[in-house]
Amino acid sequence: MLAWVSIATAAVSRPPSFGRRSTWESAYVEQAEFSWYCGWADLEPFWAELCPTKSHRVLLPGVGNDNSMVDMFDAGWSNLAAFDYAEAGVARARELFGARPVDVRLADARDLPYATASFDAALEKGALDSIQLGQPDRLKGLRQAVDELTRVVRPGGVLLSVTAVATDRIAAAVHATGAWTVLRDGSTHITDEGFATTNVDATLLAWERRSV
Repeated sequence: MLAWVSIATAAVSRPPSFGRRSTWESAYVEQAEFSWYCGWADLEPFWAELCPTKSHRVLLPGVGNDNSMVDMFDAGWSNLAAFDYAEAGVARARELFGARPVDVRLADARDLPYATASFDAALEKGALDSIQLGQPDRLKGLRQAVDELTRVVRPGGVLLSVTAVATDRIAAAVHATGAWTVLRDGSTHITDEGFATTNVDATLLAWERRSV
Protein backbone atom coordinates (compact mmCIF):
# COMPACT_ATOMS: atom_id res chain seq x y z
CA MET A 1 0.00 0.00 0.00
CA LEU A 2 2.95 2.35 0.50
CA ALA A 3 3.43 2.66 -3.25
CA TRP A 4 -0.15 3.82 -3.68
CA VAL A 5 0.08 6.26 -0.77
CA SER A 6 3.19 7.89 -2.23
CA ILE A 7 1.60 8.21 -5.67
CA ALA A 8 -1.66 9.55 -4.25
CA THR A 9 0.21 12.10 -2.15
CA ALA A 10 2.01 13.36 -5.22
CA ALA A 11 -1.29 13.45 -7.07
CA VAL A 12 -2.86 15.80 -4.56
CA SER A 13 -0.04 18.30 -5.02
CA ARG A 14 0.41 17.79 -8.78
CA PRO A 15 -2.83 16.39 -10.28
CA PRO A 16 -1.88 16.84 -13.97
CA SER A 17 1.30 14.76 -13.50
CA PHE A 18 -0.70 11.94 -11.93
CA GLY A 19 -2.92 11.87 -15.00
CA ARG A 20 -0.07 11.56 -17.49
CA ARG A 21 0.75 8.24 -19.09
CA SER A 22 4.43 8.88 -18.40
CA THR A 23 3.81 8.66 -14.64
CA TRP A 24 2.28 5.22 -14.96
CA GLU A 25 4.73 4.05 -17.61
CA SER A 26 7.51 4.70 -15.10
CA ALA A 27 5.61 3.16 -12.18
CA TYR A 28 4.92 -0.07 -14.06
CA VAL A 29 8.51 -0.34 -15.26
CA GLU A 30 9.83 0.12 -11.73
CA GLN A 31 7.42 -2.28 -10.00
CA ALA A 32 6.62 -5.61 -11.65
CA GLU A 33 3.57 -6.43 -9.54
CA PHE A 34 1.45 -4.90 -6.82
CA SER A 35 -1.97 -5.82 -5.37
CA TRP A 36 -3.73 -2.45 -5.36
CA TYR A 37 -5.59 -1.90 -2.05
CA CYS A 38 -5.98 -5.61 -1.31
CA GLY A 39 -5.12 -9.08 -2.48
CA TRP A 40 -7.56 -11.50 -4.04
CA ALA A 41 -7.98 -13.56 -0.85
CA ASP A 42 -9.48 -10.54 0.92
CA LEU A 43 -11.63 -9.49 -2.01
CA GLU A 44 -12.93 -12.83 -3.29
CA PRO A 45 -15.73 -13.40 -0.70
CA PHE A 46 -17.37 -10.09 -1.62
CA TRP A 47 -16.88 -10.52 -5.34
CA ALA A 48 -18.32 -14.05 -5.18
CA GLU A 49 -21.52 -12.67 -3.65
CA LEU A 50 -21.87 -10.08 -6.39
CA CYS A 51 -20.80 -12.25 -9.31
CA PRO A 52 -21.25 -15.93 -8.37
CA THR A 53 -21.38 -17.15 -11.97
CA LYS A 54 -17.75 -17.73 -12.82
CA SER A 55 -18.38 -17.95 -16.55
CA HIS A 56 -19.58 -14.34 -16.68
CA ARG A 57 -17.51 -11.97 -18.79
CA VAL A 58 -15.72 -9.53 -16.50
CA LEU A 59 -13.96 -6.28 -17.38
CA LEU A 60 -10.89 -5.16 -15.39
CA PRO A 61 -10.16 -1.45 -15.91
CA GLY A 62 -6.62 -0.16 -15.34
CA VAL A 63 -5.24 -3.62 -14.67
CA GLY A 64 -1.56 -2.66 -14.88
CA ASN A 65 0.64 -4.65 -12.52
CA ASP A 66 -2.15 -5.90 -10.23
CA ASN A 67 -1.19 -9.54 -9.70
CA SER A 68 -4.35 -10.20 -7.66
CA MET A 69 -6.24 -10.35 -10.95
CA VAL A 70 -4.17 -13.39 -11.88
CA ASP A 71 -5.39 -15.01 -8.67
CA MET A 72 -8.93 -14.09 -9.72
CA PHE A 73 -8.44 -16.00 -12.98
CA ASP A 74 -7.02 -19.00 -11.15
CA ALA A 75 -9.98 -18.94 -8.73
CA GLY A 76 -12.32 -19.62 -11.67
CA TRP A 77 -13.33 -16.22 -13.06
CA SER A 78 -11.47 -16.90 -16.29
CA ASN A 79 -13.61 -15.01 -18.81
CA LEU A 80 -11.69 -11.79 -18.34
CA ALA A 81 -10.94 -8.73 -20.43
CA ALA A 82 -8.51 -6.14 -19.09
CA PHE A 83 -7.07 -2.84 -20.20
CA ASP A 84 -4.68 -0.13 -19.21
CA TYR A 85 -3.89 3.17 -20.89
CA ALA A 86 -0.14 2.84 -20.28
CA GLU A 87 1.76 0.57 -22.64
CA ALA A 88 3.95 -0.59 -19.76
CA GLY A 89 0.80 -1.52 -17.82
CA VAL A 90 -0.43 -3.64 -20.71
CA ALA A 91 2.99 -5.30 -20.97
CA ARG A 92 3.00 -6.03 -17.22
CA ALA A 93 -0.52 -7.48 -17.30
CA ARG A 94 0.32 -9.74 -20.24
CA GLU A 95 3.47 -10.83 -18.46
CA LEU A 96 1.55 -11.62 -15.26
CA PHE A 97 -1.27 -13.51 -16.99
CA GLY A 98 1.25 -15.44 -19.06
CA ALA A 99 -0.39 -18.21 -21.09
CA ARG A 100 -3.79 -17.59 -19.51
CA PRO A 101 -6.22 -16.55 -22.28
CA VAL A 102 -7.05 -13.03 -21.08
CA ASP A 103 -7.89 -10.25 -23.56
CA VAL A 104 -5.53 -7.44 -22.47
CA ARG A 105 -5.71 -4.21 -24.47
CA LEU A 106 -4.28 -0.72 -24.55
CA ALA A 107 -7.31 1.53 -23.98
CA ASP A 108 -8.53 4.70 -22.28
CA ALA A 109 -11.31 4.28 -19.70
CA ARG A 110 -13.02 7.36 -21.14
CA ASP A 111 -13.39 5.81 -24.60
CA LEU A 112 -13.58 2.03 -24.40
CA PRO A 113 -13.14 -0.23 -27.44
CA TYR A 114 -15.86 -2.68 -26.35
CA ALA A 115 -19.39 -3.22 -27.60
CA THR A 116 -22.36 -1.90 -25.65
CA ALA A 117 -23.68 -4.31 -22.98
CA SER A 118 -20.87 -6.77 -23.73
CA PHE A 119 -19.89 -7.47 -20.10
CA ASP A 120 -21.70 -9.14 -17.23
CA ALA A 121 -19.60 -7.35 -14.62
CA ALA A 122 -16.74 -4.94 -14.06
CA LEU A 123 -14.24 -4.84 -11.22
CA GLU A 124 -12.07 -1.77 -10.82
CA LYS A 125 -9.42 -1.36 -8.14
CA GLY A 126 -8.21 2.21 -7.95
CA ALA A 127 -8.61 3.01 -11.64
CA LEU A 128 -11.41 5.51 -11.06
CA ASP A 129 -9.46 6.95 -8.12
CA SER A 130 -6.50 7.64 -10.38
CA ILE A 131 -8.67 9.15 -13.12
CA GLN A 132 -10.41 11.46 -10.66
CA LEU A 133 -7.15 12.55 -9.06
CA GLY A 134 -5.18 12.84 -12.24
CA GLN A 135 -7.19 14.92 -14.66
CA PRO A 136 -6.98 18.73 -14.80
CA ASP A 137 -10.80 18.65 -14.94
CA ARG A 138 -11.16 15.88 -12.38
CA LEU A 139 -14.91 15.35 -12.47
CA LYS A 140 -15.16 15.40 -16.27
CA GLY A 141 -12.73 12.52 -16.72
CA LEU A 142 -14.36 10.52 -13.94
CA ARG A 143 -17.83 10.98 -15.39
CA GLN A 144 -16.64 9.98 -18.85
CA ALA A 145 -15.14 6.78 -17.45
CA VAL A 146 -18.28 5.97 -15.46
CA ASP A 147 -20.43 6.61 -18.53
CA GLU A 148 -18.31 4.16 -20.51
CA LEU A 149 -18.57 1.48 -17.82
CA THR A 150 -22.31 2.05 -17.80
CA ARG A 151 -22.41 1.55 -21.54
CA VAL A 152 -20.42 -1.70 -21.66
CA VAL A 153 -22.03 -3.49 -18.68
CA ARG A 154 -25.34 -5.15 -19.55
CA PRO A 155 -28.59 -4.58 -17.65
CA GLY A 156 -28.51 -6.87 -14.64
CA GLY A 157 -24.73 -6.76 -14.56
CA VAL A 158 -22.68 -5.49 -11.64
CA LEU A 159 -19.91 -2.98 -11.02
CA LEU A 160 -17.60 -3.21 -8.02
CA SER A 161 -15.34 -0.28 -7.20
CA VAL A 162 -12.50 -0.68 -4.70
CA THR A 163 -11.72 2.92 -3.79
CA ALA A 164 -9.98 4.97 -1.14
CA VAL A 165 -9.31 8.51 -2.30
CA ALA A 166 -12.29 9.43 -4.47
CA THR A 167 -15.06 7.39 -2.88
CA ASP A 168 -17.73 10.08 -2.63
CA ARG A 169 -17.10 11.41 -6.12
CA ILE A 170 -17.19 7.95 -7.66
CA ALA A 171 -20.50 7.24 -5.92
CA ALA A 172 -21.89 10.57 -7.13
CA ALA A 173 -20.74 9.97 -10.71
CA VAL A 174 -22.38 6.53 -10.80
CA HIS A 175 -25.57 7.92 -9.24
CA ALA A 176 -25.68 10.70 -11.84
CA THR A 177 -26.06 8.18 -14.67
CA GLY A 178 -29.44 7.09 -13.32
CA ALA A 179 -28.56 3.60 -14.51
CA TRP A 180 -27.48 1.78 -11.37
CA THR A 181 -29.02 0.38 -8.18
CA VAL A 182 -26.81 0.46 -5.09
CA LEU A 183 -25.74 -2.94 -3.76
CA ARG A 184 -22.89 -1.83 -1.47
CA ASP A 185 -22.68 1.73 -0.20
CA GLY A 186 -19.26 1.55 1.43
CA SER A 187 -20.49 0.70 4.89
CA THR A 188 -19.29 -2.48 6.61
CA HIS A 189 -20.67 -5.60 4.94
CA ILE A 190 -20.51 -9.16 6.27
CA THR A 191 -20.97 -12.13 3.94
CA ASP A 192 -23.02 -15.18 4.84
CA GLU A 193 -19.72 -16.93 5.59
CA GLY A 194 -18.72 -14.19 8.03
CA PHE A 195 -16.15 -12.28 6.00
CA ALA A 196 -16.19 -8.54 6.79
CA THR A 197 -15.22 -5.69 4.50
CA THR A 198 -13.09 -4.32 7.32
CA ASN A 199 -10.46 -6.81 6.08
CA VAL A 200 -10.17 -4.84 2.82
CA ASP A 201 -7.87 -1.83 2.97
CA ALA A 202 -10.29 0.34 0.99
CA THR A 203 -14.00 1.05 0.56
CA LEU A 204 -16.20 -1.30 -1.46
CA LEU A 205 -18.91 0.28 -3.60
CA ALA A 206 -21.13 -1.90 -5.78
CA TRP A 207 -24.10 -1.44 -8.08
CA GLU A 208 -26.41 -3.44 -10.33
CA ARG A 209 -27.04 -2.12 -13.82
CA ARG A 210 -30.68 -1.20 -14.39
CA SER A 211 -32.55 -1.17 -17.68
CA VAL A 212 -33.05 2.46 -18.76
